[in-house]
Amino acid sequence: MKKIDILQGSSLLLVFLALLAGSSATAMSLDAYLDKVKQEGLGYKTSSEQVEASALKGREADVTFTPRLLLNARLGHDGKEQFASAITYDKLRMQNYSLGVSQEFSFGLQTKLSYALDRTEVEGATLPAGTSNTFWTATPTLELTMPLWGNGFGRTARANQEQTRYANQAEQYGAEASLKGTLVEAEAAYWRLAAAQEVVSVQTRAGKQAQSILDYVSRKAKMNLGENADVLQAKALVEATTYQLQLARNQEKAARRNFNTYIHKNAEEPAPQLGGINFASLDKVSIPATKPGDRYDVKAAEAQASLAKAAATLVGERNKPTLDVYGSYALNGQNAEMNEAIKAAGRTERDTAFVGVRMNIPLNLSATSDAKAGALKAERVAQLTYEYKQFVQDQDWTNLTQQLGEAKENLRLATNIVDAQKAKLENERARLRQGRTTTYQVLLFEQDFSQSEVSRVQAASAILGLQSQIKLYQSSLAGGN
Repeated sequence: MKKIDILQGSSLLLVFLALLAGSSATAMSLDAYLDKVKQEGLGYKTSSEQVEASALKGREADVTFTPRLLLNARLGHDGKEQFASAITYDKLRMQNYSLGVSQEFSFGLQTKLSYALDRTEVEGATLPAGTSNTFWTATPTLELTMPLWGNGFGRTARANQEQTRYANQAEQYGAEASLKGTLVEAEAAYWRLAAAQEVVSVQTRAGKQAQSILDYVSRKAKMNLGENADVLQAKALVEATTYQLQLARNQEKAARRNFNTYIHKNAEEPAPQLGGINFASLDKVSIPATKPGDRYDVKAAEAQASLAKAAATLVGERNKPTLDVYGSYALNGQNAEMNEAIKAAGRTERDTAFVGVRMNIPLNLSATSDAKAGALKAERVAQLTYEYKQFVQDQDWTNLTQQLGEAKENLRLATNIVDAQKAKLENERARLRQGRTTTYQVLLFEQDFSQSEVSRVQAASAILGLQSQIKLYQSSLAGGN
């Protein structure tokens, strides 16, 4: 009997060492898997590209108050009939060139500084002797406009800038939420597969142990040294462990399909052996005392609230009467020679100046009032949505940390049960070799030990899944177990 036990123990040890050696040689770590997700996962690539696109598009808001270069060139002619002109002609041929700079300031002032150069040629006109039929006109002009009511002091322009910025910011945060969510889900998929592989390993070992006991009691029964009841009990255990192993393999297949999804591989493609679960390190997992930060979906809701506020401002300003004070000042130079016209434009004898007021009042007061009221309601809805998101986030965080504490306690208890079941099983095996107990008791203890190991794997898997969820509240997604 001792020889058989030694051979069985040696065989199991060799199998275990072989599995351990193979696992250490080919095991994929979590960091390696997440790197593959980033490199090969289409879901991650899509979200990553969207984050970059939204960040770049957000620069559009910086253009609102920047200077703009104005260029214009025009060639043409005018051949309409002249009825009240002192000089009649057949046709005017004209060229117009202008260069300028315009800028709107955040406090509302709109400015434009330009320089225009025109060439006019008169065809078919009878002109006094010595008068050229071609002349140049040079006109430097400064124009200023200041809105005082609608868009008063730049409110519309600033709201436009904020709307552009927050629209892209909300889009970027949404993409960030998807990006981080993809990595968190991928990490959870990694640990689900790792746990499933651990359970398959446990159930495989339990099956081999059950088969070894069946072989042993069958040989004893053939030699009339054992009871047939022991054989029947051993066969029942083999069937039970075979069933449990099949269930574990089915769960592993499902976990593998999910695992392959995040690295864009066929669902049925074999998965590598994973690094396994470090049970000792999980006992040292710390529970954060405070929430590290807001989730990106909450940040997106905050940006949406700011966007709605800017949109409400725009609706309100668009439907207000406008009252603008404006003015322009221009110098004028004209001569048959271009250079002389430009020189003349530097003198103020023939300047042009205007100051004026413009007003525009919408007459459908009911429609404008409703539009503004609707925009304010939309702003309120967006703010309430943001506040609700914050509340739900706080509730989720509290629930998450409490679950993590409970999961740690569950793992501690499960580990104690494993240790107790292992000691109980080893003691019962020793008693069986001494003929002081029955095979049936050993079979029961084998089942108890295997089930305790499965329970420990499940408890560890729960901790790892909760750890992944905590990373939704962090700015970093560094892997690890």
